[in-house]
This record gives sequence, C-alpha cells and structure tokens, in this order.
Amino acid sequence: MIPTRIDLPRPLPPLTYLAPEGLPAGVRVQVRLRNSPAWGVVLGPDPESGPHRLKPIDAVLDPFPLLPPKVLALQGFAAGYYHAGLSHVMALALPQSVKADWATPLEDGRRLSDLRDAGDWEALRALGEAWHEGRASLPTLFHRRGLRGAGITEVRRTDQPHPLKVTALQGRVLTALEGQGGAMLEVDLLAAAQVGASVLATLERHGLIERAKRLDLMTQRRDERIDKTILLNEEQQRAAEAVAPGTFGAYLLHGVTGSGKTEVYLELAERTLASGRRVLWLVPEIGLTPRLLARLEARFPGQVAVGHAGLNATEKQADVVRLLENGAPIFVGVRNAVLAPLRDAGLIIVDEEQEASYKSEEHPRLHARDLAIKRAQLEDCPVVLGSATPSLESWEAARSGRYRLLRLTQRPAGSRLPEVKVVDLRECYKEARKKVIFAPLLLKVMKDTLARGEQAMLLLNRRGFENFWMCRACGETLDCPHCAVSLTYHKGPYRLRCHLCGFEAVPPEACPKCGAEHLRGVGEGTEQIEDLLQAQFPGARILRLDRDTTQRKGLLEAGLLAAERGEVDVLVGTQMLAKGHTFPRLTLVGILNADLGLKVSDFRAGERTFHLLTQVAGRAGRADLPGRVLLQTYSPEHPAIVHAVAQDFQAFAAEELPYRQGMGYPPYTFLSLYRSEGESPSTAREPLHRLKARLDLIQGLRILGPLDAPVPKVKDRYRAQLLVKAPSRALLTEALRQAPIAPGGPITLDRDPLGFGA
Repeated sequence: MIPTRIDLPRPLPPLTYLAPEGLPAGVRVQVRLRNSPAWGVVLGPDPESGPHRLKPIDAVLDPFPLLPPKVLALQGFAAGYYHAGLSHVMALALPQSVKADWATPLEDGRRLSDLRDAGDWEALRALGEAWHEGRASLPTLFHRRGLRGAGITEVRRTDQPHPLKVTALQGRVLTALEGQGGAMLEVDLLAAAQVGASVLATLERHGLIERAKRLDLMTQRRDERIDKTILLNEEQQRAAEAVAPGTFGAYLLHGVTGSGKTEVYLELAERTLASGRRVLWLVPEIGLTPRLLARLEARFPGQVAVGHAGLNATEKQADVVRLLENGAPIFVGVRNAVLAPLRDAGLIIVDEEQEASYKSEEHPRLHARDLAIKRAQLEDCPVVLGSATPSLESWEAARSGRYRLLRLTQRPAGSRLPEVKVVDLRECYKEARKKVIFAPLLLKVMKDTLARGEQAMLLLNRRGFENFWMCRACGETLDCPHCAVSLTYHKGPYRLRCHLCGFEAVPPEACPKCGAEHLRGVGEGTEQIEDLLQAQFPGARILRLDRDTTQRKGLLEAGLLAAERGEVDVLVGTQMLAKGHTFPRLTLVGILNADLGLKVSDFRAGERTFHLLTQVAGRAGRADLPGRVLLQTYSPEHPAIVHAVAQDFQAFAAEELPYRQGMGYPPYTFLSLYRSEGESPSTAREPLHRLKARLDLIQGLRILGPLDAPVPKVKDRYRAQLLVKAPSRALLTEALRQAPIAPGGPITLDRDPLGFGA
C-alpha cells in the first residue's frame, strides 16, 4: 500500500490515501471521507506525501480503467482546461451505478477477483488494454449477481461436471444451453426447453447453472420503420466526398435551413460504419432526438444508442454498458455525450453547432462543441460542425482556413425558402393607439392558413402569462425576495414565480408597499398567447410547448410528433420550437416580438437574435407547400433583424465581425470569467480584488472588473464577476497556473463563457 492521490467529486483538491501499488490511473475506488463512504478516481502515486497517518481505501471498484484510453485522455484534458476535478468530468460519462462484476470468469478458469486478491494489478491493466482493443472477451463483465432490479436475466452453464443422474426436464435445459455455447437468455431458454422456472431454480441450487442480470435497452426500444434513403443532390454529394475519412479534419457544413444537412450526415455515417469505425452524433437538445432516432433506427437497425438528461438512471446505465461492450456503433446524445465511452470513433457530428446548450452553465462548465474538436484530434477522425447559422467563432475559423467550409445553398426540389415580411409594431401602435400583440396582418394570414387546413407556429421566447406585476399607484414591482429579478405570473396555477430560484407565491390582493388595489400585469408570455389564440380561433387545435408544459418525460417528444402528424393546428412556444424540426403542413411562422433578445447587455445579443429568427423562420415551407414568415418588431432597422429577414448569414457576419474585432471580443480574443458569491456585495467582490492583484502581474491580459453580476443576487447570495481577455487560450491557461484558484473556494471559473448573467 502506497500513498496515492484520489480525486473525489467534491469541492476539494485531490486527497491522499493508501492504495495498492500498481493501481492504474483512471480506476475508481471507494474511500471514507469524514466517516462517510465516497467514490473517487485514482490519479497516481503521491511522492510528496508526508509522514502523517493515511487512511486506506475501502475497495477498488474497477478491475482496470473502464473508459477507453482516448476518452480518458479527453476527460483529463477537459478537467485541466475547465478547472475541474477528473471525477467531476468522469461522472458525466460513467454513472456511479455502472460497476464491473469481480466474479467475471477469465479464459484460464480464474476470475477477476483472483487477480485482485493476488495484487496482480499489472495483469489486470494488461487485460483492460486487451479488452478495449477487442483482443479479450469479458461477456459477463457488467452482470449483476442479484436478480432484482431492471435488466434481463441470462442463464450460464457452470464448470461443474455433468451429473450422472438428472431428470428429463433438467436434461432438456442442459442440452439447450450446451447447444447455444453455454449461455442463453432465461426467457429463450424456458421456451426452448419447454420447462418452468422451478427447473432452473433446482439446477442453480445444485450449482449446475448460474443466473445473472444483464442490463439492456428496455424503454428506449423504438418502432422499426422503413428506411427512406434519399439520393443526394450534387451539392450534398460534393460535401460528403470532401470529408476525408480516417484522419483528423474540422469541417463547417453551412447549409440554409431545410437544405438536407442530415442527409449528408447519414451518408458520412454509413461510410464510417462500413470502414469498421463508429459515429458520435451530438444534438443540442432532446427535442431533436425522436425524429432523428427514428431515421437512424430505420437505416441502421439495432446499432443506435442514445443519451440525454431525459433518460432515467437505468436507461443511462444500459446505454453506457452497451457502449463499453462495443454494442452500439452509433451514439446520439446531447452535451455530455461528447465524453461518452464510444470506442474508436471514426466520425463526430455536431448538429446546430452554434447552439448555446452545448455549453454547460453548471460545474464543470464544458463546451461540447470545442471538446468534440479535441476528441476528433485524439481519435484522428473528421469532425463535422453543421448549421444554417454558424457561430461567428466557427465562421471565422472557416474563413481563416482552420476549418474547411462546405456549403449547401439550396433546398431539395419542391421546397424553397419562405417569404419573410417585417411587421413594424410602431406603426401598429399608432393605428390602434395601444400595444398590439397580434398585428392585423398576422391575424388575417393565420385565418387564411387555418382555413386551408395548414399549420401555423407562433414564437415568443418568454414563458408564463405576464412578465411581472406592478402597482400603478406607487410603481412598485413584485420582486423575488431571494433574487434580484421580478416574479413572473403564471395563470394556470395562479402563482407568481421566480424563474431563477423557483420561489412562488399567491398574487396579493393589494400592493404590499402602499396598500392600493391597483396591481396589474405587464408584458405577455406564451401562456397568455395561448389564451388569446383560443379566443380568436375557438375551433383550432392549439398546442403550447415551453418549459412549463414539457416538464414530464416524453411530453415534448409527444407534442412534436403530434404536430408532425398534423394533429395540431397552431403551435405556440419558446425557442425550443426553433431548431431542427420538420412539420410538413407548417406554412406560417409568426414571430411575435423579435426584439426580446436584443434588450440585454451582452455582446452576443445580436448574434443570438439572428440565429433564433433565422432558425424559426426556417421551419416554414419545408415540404411541398410554400412558407411564409411574419416578423413583428419595434426595431426593423436593427442589423440582426434586417439580415434575418433576408436569410443572409454572410451579410450578418460581415457586419458583426468588424465590431467584435474593434471591441476585442471573440473570435478575436479569448475570455475567462471569474465569479464569486458572498453574503453582501462587498464580500462577493473582495476575493476577486485579491485575484486581480495577482493577474495584473501577467503581461498581455486585459482585466475588466470586479463588477456586480448582471443579476446581482440569486438565492440570497450576492454575486460579482471579473472578466479576463487574452489574445490566446494558452495565455489564459498560463494565468490559471500563475494565479490558481482553490477548489471549493469562493471563486469559480468559466472558460470561454457564452453569457454573463448566469
């Protein structure tokens, strides 16, 4: 037993325990932390350990590192770059519940536990390498000896010699097993031998067979569909052929909405699988997975696994085990899937690469798109970033030659870009002499659309019924007592809610400050839009999709599929409707307030607004029917809106990039955002002042702050932040080395932040 550094998923630096000599890095162990059980990851021996007494570890959980070596290398890189412990990163890809069975038999008759008990960690390490490379088979590695819980039961013949006397029924079981190589699923064995479960119980009691649970896909099984393979047009074929297989390269696939980027992905996936390698396919959110999975299952039946936050623990565990056992050559997932234990990835796809949901807003603050590029380097394979509205970082990388630019400029035959018309809400206000939610033109076009039996979609990127309540007598707004934001009114549950901390209250009858009964709601959200539409179009089938209506598992997917089948007349929702969905009968898209995203103090506000408007406009007219988009705005002259109306990303980028360069913002500089919290504004800023004094000594940095965060208080904690700009990522890494921040301390780090309000 030697001093060994163990990283625990706690806000602590790595701790030193006594562990067996030769234990490889990347193996999980169980330890005691303040007399409570905890798990951690072995980092390696600790040569600087002092003479003080050390606790021994309680148990070794993994016989060897379960993650493929390149995935483990990627996680090590991510932990260092994003200033997180390896255990925090590993937990995103390897659930704690996924454990190896130490009773797994080896080819020489021994078990994994025999090597463990002999302390032969070198043999276990070599076995792990052979298993990852496919040279060693461990089919029962992840079996459960207990027969309770989720999974399917497998029956295996033991090494005990065949007894002289067995009953006829027992003989049928043993004969069936031996005819299938000694192992069968219990349900298949019972059917083949035509016996009851009691016969298996007797054989197990005599030691002739053993039963174990095997995790398998259960609720994720999808209906088989006929594959509708579409012949690629000339542009798509050219794009697919430009991606060089078997070597690293970053490609930006820029195609207008509805141009068939998915068809290019499918062609590349088929070529990759034919070469014997695997495909990692990232999507920004779970709402995009149902239709994509149906297409993948039809084209690659039985070869697809999926991972996202909507799965329960057993489903996540089953798919991770499937990947570890090399059982799924295609893995589709959201952000954390970039760390998935998929062996020998030969192609990585990042669909809608510009989406902010690829960036985690919780520790560790990873960016899946950037890690996908790093993973492609480690795997020596191509990575394809696809979007109709690329991020300006990716676009500049393509312009400068670091990425190869592939273009799709046309929709398939019979489908064309929608007609986009701007509705100036200022003129509507002058005519109606009051605020207008639905412009007269929008109502007329909606009426005509529904009369033809076609679908309409209305987007308002704000949920709830009213944005906030205000007293008309004294001007007081009803704010969250724990956060520096106003409460949003939700009519259905009749509650005022904070969208940051979850606080809610029954709306008061009178103003808490002055006592006047003049409380009124201000602004509108998707819930109010749904009410107004039901009054305007009483016979229409209206479906609202936002975070309030899709909290339960499966509701978002069910709603999208209902709309796709034509069971919905009007879709109302937030930005979750904007990306990647195809509704054949959707011909009208109305954007109710295109200015919402522009009214925030963030240099990316214009880019985000352009992305959202272009993406949601692209939902219209994706099939044979022509599409139309009505965009309501108070700022028709804003560049983001002008270029979104023209569906012209290149013109938007040409106007936005010089502004970014002049102000020193990405993609021309790199950012680190340091945050701290405290019981008062001064205690929140104090650690950042001390950090700034150390950062000031490093040449080449530009430091802004400390300042109050845009939302200065959340959950009764005051927040401040410090923004650091640098001409290279390497300089920010050097700054972290020279001015380190302690794990679990008052300061947290966000490398390459996408927003400043969280």
